[in-house]
Amino acid sequence: MRKTEMPEDYFGPPAPEILDIISVLEKAGKWLVLAHEKPDGDTIGCSFAMAHAGARLSKEVMLGGPDIYPGRYEFLAAGINFNVLNEIPCDFIGTGGAVICLDTSTAGRSVQGVEDLQERFHTINIDHHSDNERFCAINWVDPTSSATGEMVTELLSVSPWGIDRREAEALYVAIVTDNGYFKFSSTTKRSYKCAIRLMEAGAVPGDLMAVLDSNMSAEILSLWGRAFSRTELFAGGRSAFFWLSKDDFEQTGASRSGTEGLVNFLLKIKGVGLAVLFSEADGEIRVNLRARAPFSAHRIALAFGGGGHEVASGCVIRASLAEAVSAVITEIEKYAAGYIAPR
Repeated sequence: MRKTEMPEDYFGPPAPEILDIISVLEKAGKWLVLAHEKPDGDTIGCSFAMAHAGARLSKEVMLGGPDIYPGRYEFLAAGINFNVLNEIPCDFIGTGGAVICLDTSTAGRSVQGVEDLQERFHTINIDHHSDNERFCAINWVDPTSSATGEMVTELLSVSPWGIDRREAEALYVAIVTDNGYFKFSSTTKRSYKCAIRLMEAGAVPGDLMAVLDSNMSAEILSLWGRAFSRTELFAGGRSAFFWLSKDDFEQTGASRSGTEGLVNFLLKIKGVGLAVLFSEADGEIRVNLRARAPFSAHRIALAFGGGGHEVASGCVIRASLAEAVSAVITEIEKYAAGYIAPR
């Protein structure tokens, strides 16, 4: 398939890992494409783009991850099945197959057993998290990217395969949902270059934004309302939090994936630079953090064994909801009081 011509300086010289990945994928007859747990727009967009590209190249492709596919992104899924996988389907991969992990910083966030595959299969890890554990044979990790979607856009652009319209749409969604629709400080010139590249390949931002903004279910809206009603400011008004209990999910009928994007709304409050959402799940509390300079979401997540980026991070605390809220608030108040710059 003819590659779309681009100026030589569109992305700059490709990273060595890109050429290795292209070589492996060209030779592999089967691609296992994996999204991370609790999938968000970045991992979903990248996964569907790669799965679609593989099918377009007449590869045998299986797409999946450890958790169910979020309904918000159903419009990307036409003709491609998403499989919930409890373990790696080694029989499918066979001899010479490739496993592609997308936007996944640790093996623990992927399908069980993925870290044990290096000796048997070609394994590829494409991610933009600085704390990536590099658990595959080929690890292309670029923390300067605002989303893994930027990296996959470059990969497909540099490859002989190019990008078709459906892949462009999926990758545009991946990028904008992870960099806050170009509002987060992680957004760079490269982010806009990728967006232009995807528009050239057929993505229509207005159409995609209309779908993203108009596909919330009544159940999710009800869930969000409960969170908004509990908004509290602390740390001298520099931070805000709200929370959701397991009863909230059960009573509204909303899925866990329905919280994506919710915590960002706390940053709309004047003076708030650090936002926190606590979500109660089976025996644990998921903590989502968002920040704007000079505050660091990563600094707080790290204190509780989590990770992510300066502007978007998370962690899991195995405690009661009240205990988790108290511990995180205490940590943030200490941090904010010293005006500590992000590390």
